[in-house]
Amino acid sequence: MSSLNLFLSHFAFAQFTLALLVLFPRAGQSLQIRLYCVLMLTTMFYLLPQVIGPLTLYSPLWLLVFLASNILPGVFFLVGLSVFSDHIEIRLWQYLLAVTPLTIACIAQIMLAYANPASALVESLALTAKVSVMLIELGLILYTLFIALKFWRNDLVAERRFIRGAVISFCAAYIFLVIFVEQLLGVRGDWLLTGKLSLLAILATGLNMMLMQVKANSMFEPPQQIPEKTDANEPLLQQLNKAMLNDKLYQQEGITIARLAKHLGYGEQKLRALINGVLGYRNFNDYLNFFRIEEVSKQLLLPENTSTPILTLAMNSGFRSLSSFNKAFKDTHGVTPSQYRKNHGITYK
Repeated sequence: MSSLNLFLSHFAFAQFTLALLVLFPRAGQSLQIRLYCVLMLTTMFYLLPQVIGPLTLYSPLWLLVFLASNILPGVFFLVGLSVFSDHIEIRLWQYLLAVTPLTIACIAQIMLAYANPASALVESLALTAKVSVMLIELGLILYTLFIALKFWRNDLVAERRFIRGAVISFCAAYIFLVIFVEQLLGVRGDWLLTGKLSLLAILATGLNMMLMQVKANSMFEPPQQIPEKTDANEPLLQQLNKAMLNDKLYQQEGITIARLAKHLGYGEQKLRALINGVLGYRNFNDYLNFFRIEEVSKQLLLPENTSTPILTLAMNSGFRSLSSFNKAFKDTHGVTPSQYRKNHGITYK
């Protein structure tokens, strides 16, 4: 290994160690921080061979590096899911999907270890497993980036959008480079190792700079907003309330903060600052759903709607799926829409 790569590997390892030390005391605060700690730890083990040199096959340290390297894309997948939406709940099947590459890689490695020398069949199965692992890992990365883009525009906290976007984008670029360029295309060379180590060093340094300059809540938890109601906000606030209460723009299909800002004649950043800093909403969909739930809650109790399906009322208010409506409704009222009707003495006919 060249002296440059040796320096980069040690530097990146030290930076990820520092990030882990900074985050670990806060691990009990949220799932996001715990997953980030796991991501830092697995990355450190992945870097270990570059730091201390080649490892003995099947030694305890080799096994740890093997496990960390194969679980890394899955951990990245879980981190992306947890930080790119304020309300997403990681389900059991998503955890199982995250460990699938590791499971397949372990099975393949066990087959090769016990079939020594390996037969043609075992080698063929091991190759199939290796390709399957790479494809699954690539799928996890692409899906994570899809989620990142899906929730990117709706995040109203500018600092959080920048930090999360930068960290996830760097991680995605690095892992994509490893899986696609190195493993699928079989590209080798010192320049590739230098590129990978440079990306990791930049990522770790940037993460530590952010952790030192901002509160952890800015990255991992929805920050508590302190209302800043001033006279300067009053005209825009009045227009915004009119657009929601009178024009009912929340019912429009595909309404975005950009379209709303254009409708009001104000800049998008100014509107983001108002909804986030003054009204206290972290996510644009949360803001829209407040009015949608208010609308449905009123419609559910009207006598003329006793024969109207709940789905129809939800769709008319602006929701585009029954699952998102049911979740938002229960988060607001603590009961399902059907139970809400019954609690108010309304019987669906």
